[in-house]
Amino acid sequence: MTLNACAMTLLLAGAGLASGQSRVLFDNRLPAPEPRITESERGRIEYLAEQAAQLGSWDEEDFRPSEYCDGKDFAINGVAPGAFTAKGVQQTAYLYTYCYFRPGWKQGLVILQKNEIVAHYVFTALSHNLYAVKDINQNGFTELAFEGGFTGQGYTSGYVEVAELKPQRRYMATFNYNTKQQVYEDNCGAVESGGTWQSLVIRVTPAPTPKYTAQTISGSCEQQRVATKVGSIRPITVKAAPTGWTPAPLK
Repeated sequence: MTLNACAMTLLLAGAGLASGQSRVLFDNRLPAPEPRITESERGRIEYLAEQAAQLGSWDEEDFRPSEYCDGKDFAINGVAPGAFTAKGVQQTAYLYTYCYFRPGWKQGLVILQKNEIVAHYVFTALSHNLYAVKDINQNGFTELAFEGGFTGQGYTSGYVEVAELKPQRRYMATFNYNTKQQVYEDNCGAVESGGTWQSLVIRVTPAPTPKYTAQTISGSCEQQRVATKVGSIRPITVKAAPTGWTPAPLK
């Protein structure tokens, strides 16, 4: 699937203004690819998720599988290739959800290299997509972007977190309501007609200390891929933070 002509024109125009070397890190008009995995891959990741649940690996001390969270909702939310824990290798990252548990989903990240699980972490989040970010701090490792959000009473909001696993595990940048850089919001389910969405196009210029910019765009709920208003590009600052992820079983 490609962007329509109007959205593509706006995107290219904005990119030229930002920098010839900048990359689009997030744009809600870009469709998220469906994860493509084999049944063998799915079975292996699901087994690891079940092992984590049985051991109580998630952050709540009393969390165990129950009738409300029994793993039957297991899903692979995203798959991304890269070199996440070692330089110059081919690895695959998998974002999974064990169950949709309040107040956040029980999720995990698995890194596979050839036929070996080299990393497995669990956390509570609302991430519904995962994609690779190609070494924006130029240290030889691939970063990961977690895209998520939630809908309540017809209103939707979204976030993006950029994480690296090496040389240290951390969030390099977080774009959400708390950082006053919420990447997406709409009222499409709260109004019968005339609903609108607003989003940020986040761009990054790779460097040992990456530089980020944001551009506000908005449109109607009837056309989610078309921005009818486009703001100016502005520099933004980000702060690194611990992931808070918990190591989980590797086999």
